[in-house]
Amino acid sequence: MMRATTSSETRGGSAVTRGRPRDPDVDEAILSATLDVLGEQGYARLTIDKVALRAGVAKTSLYRRWPDKEALVVDAVAFVRVGNRPDPPDTGSLRRDMLGYLRALIRYRRAQSDAIAALASEILANRQLAEAFRRKLVSVLTAGFAAIVERAVVRGELPASTDVELVAELPMALIHYHRVITGEPADEGLAKRIADQFFATPAATGVSTRERP
Repeated sequence: MMRATTSSETRGGSAVTRGRPRDPDVDEAILSATLDVLGEQGYARLTIDKVALRAGVAKTSLYRRWPDKEALVVDAVAFVRVGNRPDPPDTGSLRRDMLGYLRALIRYRRAQSDAIAALASEILANRQLAEAFRRKLVSVLTAGFAAIVERAVVRGELPASTDVELVAELPMALIHYHRVITGEPADEGLAKRIADQFFATPAATGVSTRERP
């Protein structure tokens, strides 16, 4: 565990230093190093010393930014070295939005695959880490699906009675269990299958849901 710092305040699980603004280049170096160490050595063997050495920074740089090891690791997994986390598109079509977001999500997971795999067993045993992982990453990605579903309801592609929360959880659940059942990572072919099977609504072909019996 890292020691808490008296010169910081916690926002969303991460320590934010008062005074001089944080250097984004240092943040990126630390998060990138955390991903490397996590993927190579696993969560249990990841230490602040190893991350600091890999990032080329002093340990105090980590202590000032994160209150504990869990917060650092979750922020690292939520971090993408190339581009940002996927944002839900708004094309005016439920199927196209879902397909675009699923493809972006699968590319994101692929970029973080080693780190996510290293966390899989630890999340089952570490309640604090699991909660932080859900709050900082899973809930954000699921909110993207919810935004797509809500817009489809407004457009009339889905009925007003749609359980937005449940439908928004479906794509990520399918991706997760595809890996569990088949042992294979999700690919863009799976994204298309999900979009075609569950989100190609009658409205997408010009038939309003209001016209159905």
